[in-house]
Amino acid sequence: MRKIIILLTGLLFALNAMAKTGVFPKEDFDQLSYGLYWFGANNQYEKAGDNTKDGSAYFDPSKPTLILIHGWQPFRMSNYDRFVFHESGEGSTYPDIDFANLWITQGYNIGVFYWDQFADEANVDTAEAKIWTTNGKHGMRWKDGHGDYHDGPDKNITELLLSEYLSGMANYQGQGSDIQIAGHSLGNQLALRLTYELAKLADKGNIAQNLVPQRVSLLDAFYSNFGKSYLNNQWVGEVTRSIAKDLKKRGVAIDSYRTSTVASTIFAGDENTKLHNSVAFAEQQTKFFNQTQVAAKHSAAIWLYLWSVIYPTPPVTDNTLPGLSAASTNDEVKQWMATTDHLIQVEGGQTKEPQDNVYKTAPAL
Repeated sequence: MRKIIILLTGLLFALNAMAKTGVFPKEDFDQLSYGLYWFGANNQYEKAGDNTKDGSAYFDPSKPTLILIHGWQPFRMSNYDRFVFHESGEGSTYPDIDFANLWITQGYNIGVFYWDQFADEANVDTAEAKIWTTNGKHGMRWKDGHGDYHDGPDKNITELLLSEYLSGMANYQGQGSDIQIAGHSLGNQLALRLTYELAKLADKGNIAQNLVPQRVSLLDAFYSNFGKSYLNNQWVGEVTRSIAKDLKKRGVAIDSYRTSTVASTIFAGDENTKLHNSVAFAEQQTKFFNQTQVAAKHSAAIWLYLWSVIYPTPPVTDNTLPGLSAASTNDEVKQWMATTDHLIQVEGGQTKEPQDNVYKTAPAL
């Protein structure tokens, strides 16, 4: 039963993922293509690296920076598509908004960590394992645009993206408080683990402190069930909680948003309530989709968050603290992290636009 639910959910993800064909050339899918990409308006992009670390058309080393990490990408590579910030068209469930340009107009650099060729697996557990180890069921294999798998590198995804980050951000001139990592679905695990690895490198004096992100946003976070042999039989959610606890002690702001039942369905994922209770957590309504559109609700966490940056933080009916959104300051996020409460949306859930959202407090999950 669990395998059937995961397979059906994967098919729905493939149909509802925020993506667009034709942005990336087909040859990018026929060879291994991953890493940090900076975006401009109209889905224009450039790969980050030594050629962009001092600044480029889409990256200014002095500006605040948001990097988004996508999640599981089943059945996607054969369609030659990948996540982009502006997706629209017939049948699309996404707002016709260029979210990269939205953040750029707010003074940000905005980028994506792509690991989609590794994440294109029919089984979510196989993709998840690659975040933590090279010795999962199928190792580090990756899929090309023809649907064929190839042997991958001898590093896990966290190690690969860490190297890409250090290359692309080497000459960053801002502060760590100006760097934000947002992870959707499985990508939340990467967002937390990547930040943790950067913090440890800074502790050793191997990198500058200003390269350690001081904000991590979890967008409809997903963790699979059961212990993993590559984690000494610990659950992924358990290990991730430990990382979040460490980052919290370091003063990193962590906010989490749930928009679907994907992560809280017993057959599919671990709800990980202890993690959400330890960070700033908001339960969002997505009533503009019906109950069968689970994958659309899951993906909505991305664009709801990205859209919210241009609006004031939402009001909370029974608390003087401002609500949570991309517009929240790191200090505002930390204020909610210091409470035992979380937020529940009570108004605005019928519309996609974030500006009418209203919340109230609720006790720990």
